[in-house]
Parts: sequence; C-alpha cells; structure tokens
Amino acid sequence: MKPSACTEYFIIILLIIGNSFGITAQEQSYTDAEIEKMETSLTALNGIEKIKLLLKLSDWYENFYFRPKEFQKAIKYANQALKLSKALHSDIYEGKTYLQLSMLYELSNNDVMLEGCARNAIALLTHTNQIDDLAESWVMIWSAKMRSNAPLEEKFIPISKAAALFKMSGNNKRRSDCHREIGALYFHHKDFHKAMNSLEKAMVLYKEANVEEKDFYPVSFRLNILYETEKKNKDIIILKNKALLQQNELKTAAFLRNSMITFLILLLIILGLLYKRFTFKKRTNKLLEVQQEEINQKNVTLQNMLVEKEWLLREIHHRVKNNLHMVVGLLASQVEFLKNEEAVQAINSSQNRIHAMSLIHQKLYQSDNLSIIDMPSYIFELTEYLKDSFEIRKSIRFVLDIDSFNLPLSHSIPIGLIFNEAVTNAIKYAFPNRKYAIINISLKTTDNKVYVLTIQDNGIGLPDDFDPYDNPSLGIKLMHGLSDDIKGKFQISSENGTKITLEFTINESNLH
Repeated sequence: MKPSACTEYFIIILLIIGNSFGITAQEQSYTDAEIEKMETSLTALNGIEKIKLLLKLSDWYENFYFRPKEFQKAIKYANQALKLSKALHSDIYEGKTYLQLSMLYELSNNDVMLEGCARNAIALLTHTNQIDDLAESWVMIWSAKMRSNAPLEEKFIPISKAAALFKMSGNNKRRSDCHREIGALYFHHKDFHKAMNSLEKAMVLYKEANVEEKDFYPVSFRLNILYETEKKNKDIIILKNKALLQQNELKTAAFLRNSMITFLILLLIILGLLYKRFTFKKRTNKLLEVQQEEINQKNVTLQNMLVEKEWLLREIHHRVKNNLHMVVGLLASQVEFLKNEEAVQAINSSQNRIHAMSLIHQKLYQSDNLSIIDMPSYIFELTEYLKDSFEIRKSIRFVLDIDSFNLPLSHSIPIGLIFNEAVTNAIKYAFPNRKYAIINISLKTTDNKVYVLTIQDNGIGLPDDFDPYDNPSLGIKLMHGLSDDIKGKFQISSENGTKITLEFTINESNLH
C-alpha cells in the first residue's frame, strides 16, 4: 500500500473511531413497565432521591435520541432535576444535572447549549469530590470545540484536563480514551511523533484497565499504520534528497564551468576600467571627505547651539515664572500687614496682573514652541484663576467663545493684561447683587487676520458721566496703553452692561 493511501485510510479510521468517542455512561436496561413505575413514583419522592431518579430516567430516555418524543422526555427530566437541585442548593447534583444536559445537547447538535451547560457543571463540580463527573464535563467542552473551528490549542486544553482528572480518580479506561483522542488531534495536524506517543500511552492505560484487546485494537492498528507510514516517509525523503543532491551537483558543475569562462573574459575588461576609475575616485573621494568632514562639524556645532539656545530660553521662562510667583507670594505676605482696604485691593490687582504674565511664561517653557501661545488654553486658565481668586464660581457664569489659534509673546502679554483688567472690573463693579450675572468672553479672528477680543457683562453698565478717554482709573489707563503697544483699537461702551472691545492685527510671520 502506498504511503498516501495509508494516510487516507488512517484518516477514515480516525473519523469513524473519533465519532464513537463520547461519554461512556453505564447503560441500564429497564422494561417499559419498570420505567412507568419509576415515573409514577416520582410524585412520592422528595429531595436527593427524587433528583437521582429524575437523572436515571433522563439517562434512560437519552438512549432514544433518534426518537423526538422520547428524547424530549430526557430533556424534561433533566430540567426538572436541575430545578430541584437548585432549590436544594446541592452543588454536586446541580453539577451532575448540567453534565447530563450537556450530553443531551450534544446529541441534539446544540453546540452553544452544550458548551454552556458543561461550563456550568465545571464551575459547580470543581470544589467537590466528583472528579469523574468533573472530567466528563471537560470532555463535553472538548466535544463542543471539536464541532467548531476553534484553534488547535483550544481543542487540546479540555481533553488534556479531562485526562489529568481521570488520572486523579484512577479511571484508566477513560484516561486512555482521552489520550487516544489527543493522539488523533496530533495526527490530524501532522505531528506524527506526538501522535505516536499519545497512542502508546493509551495502549498502556487500556492494558492497566484490563480492557480486552479487541476493544482497543483500533488504537493498536493506528500505531502500526503510523510506524509503517513514518518509516516509509523517511525512506522516501532520503531517496528524494539523494536524487536532488545529484541533480544539483550536475547543474552546479555546468554552471561553474560556464560562469568561470565568462567571468575570466569580463574580469580582464573590467580590471582595466576599474583601475582607471579607481585612481580618479581616489582623488575625488579624498576631496569630498575633507569637505564632508567640515560640513559635519559645522552641522554638529549649529545643532548644539540650537539645542542650547532652546534650553536656555526654556530655563529663562521657567525662572521668570518662578520669580513672578515669588513676587505674588511677597505681595500676599505684605497684605497681612495692611489695614487700608484700598491698599489691599491695589495689591490684589497687582497679584492678578503678575499672574497673567506668569501664566504666559509657564505655558512657554512647557510647550515645544518657545515663541507662541495657544490662546484658547491661556484664556481658559486665566479665567479659572480669576474665578478662584474672587471666589465667584457659583455666582457669576462665564461664557467663552475662543477661536483656536496661536499668538506671539509680543501680543500675548498685553492681551492677557487687558483681559485681566476687563474681567476684574466686571467682577468687582458690574454686579452689586450678583443675580443672573453673566460675562461673555470672545476672541475671534477673521479671514484677513484681524483679531477681535470682546468682554461684555450684563451688569449695571457705566456711569452716565463716564469718560473712557479722561478717566483717573489705573485699569482704564493700563488698557489704553497696552492697546497702543500692539497698535490696537480699544473701545469701551455701555450696551446692556459694559462692553470692552479690542481690535488688532498681527504680522503672520510672527505666528511661526
């Protein structure tokens, strides 16, 4: 018989025997009268005895799985046993019932329920002394995996666990069945060495279990096929390798001869050309190496200078921020010794202005770009600071509408200070009663690179005699001065409250 024919024949044997592998429950023969008597006695029983009888009836009707009505009785009695065992909180019999249900669902080809019931049985029986039933539950998991397209590892795990549990219980017959199927799996995936090891172990266990030789003859037959197939395959491989080696040697000899002749002819031509180019390249390469070395040294120097400059700038911004925080701390300490309310308010205002500048330097040393500020983030953090500073989180609502863009340092500090002054004035003076207080903050940009900062409240508005161009207030003067610094247009008006508008432009090259 050819090796390929042996292999095909062996696969057919495996399929036939594999399909016969199942739960080797002990079959008991009862007459119809005995079964009817047991069914009648169910009403008189309670507790564990009733569960046992229900499982016995379910097991008996299981043998008639090819008859739908009888098979439905098997499922019905198993479900009744499950319900009763749950009511009695009996892990052992609840686990046994789930195992029985998994066997029934295996026969009805319900793979989902088969695996679900088997896993429930494992969960319940794991902490009991029912090792054989626990092992049979793992066999049911294996059966479900074999019916699916599960990976090889998922098929090996349950059958291997079942074999280990049967070993614990000393059930060599069922353990040998498990090793028989493990060998079949290995064979299916063409791992013939492991397949032989598993089948040999199954043979030993069958003999230890005193199983008659005729019952495990298929395993012995499989082993003989494997031995014969492996031997023939090795012989065929050796012969093929010898033939290939001889063919390769002949081809290599012819190729070498022809290649050597061609190579010698080309070599004489190439050597002359190479020598000429070698002398030319030698001179050229030497000159290029000198130039490249000079360029590399300059690049390294410039790179080091650039890195050093960035770190120096980052360190400067960090130290400026720390120094400004120190000034804020000193002003806070000074407030404790002041009794004049106006002086305290002046120092508090100065603290807010210093924090607005400090926040700029903090964001610069924390960002990758040391020359521009992300305005939405900056305005949001400055707003949160003023909320905390004046303790107004619940009394005044802020509505922010900020476009996403960056501004250079030259504009960020003036805008931050103007923002601080405008919002501070609104918090302090716009809402005497602080009812329904809203401050709208907007920073928008147009297509022609015109930026507009608007801060508007719904407070009491400006006094009738207020003159924005001749006002002694330091805050108003500061906002006018800062607007002039960035060549902006500053306006303050009374529209259902107080509205402050700052309009300015910026050179686009400063945004990078």
